[in-house]
Amino acid sequence: MTEIFAQGDLLLERVADVVPSGTIAENAEGTALVLAEGEETGHRHAVCERVRLFRDDKLAEDIPTGLYIGHIQVASAYARVTHDEHAPITLPRGTYRIRRQRELGPRDARVLPD
Repeated sequence: MTEIFAQGDLLLERVADVVPSGTIAENAEGTALVLAEGEETGHRHAVCERVRLFRDDKLAEDIPTGLYIGHIQVASAYARVTHDEHAPITLPRGTYRIRRQRELGPRDARVLPD
């Protein structure tokens, strides 16, 4: 079963560990690594524990264009993704593929006829 974590417009899917490739970024412990910024509010999804973020489009060929953000590797016991408007998410050690998802509002729901 796939582990999926969601926080606002961010979706993190646990994937098999891979060797980081493409563009690679790391942060120092206690320094925020921004995964994404809110399009309307400017609030950010960030991790302060030490992690490695990498982006390799070959690892996301099944994701629609423009939604893939990258992969994050958590080497310590956990990392916490924080955001001003959402509850924090605790990610256990592992590798996660990060993508944007659309937040739906009450007016976005439709009932289809039978």
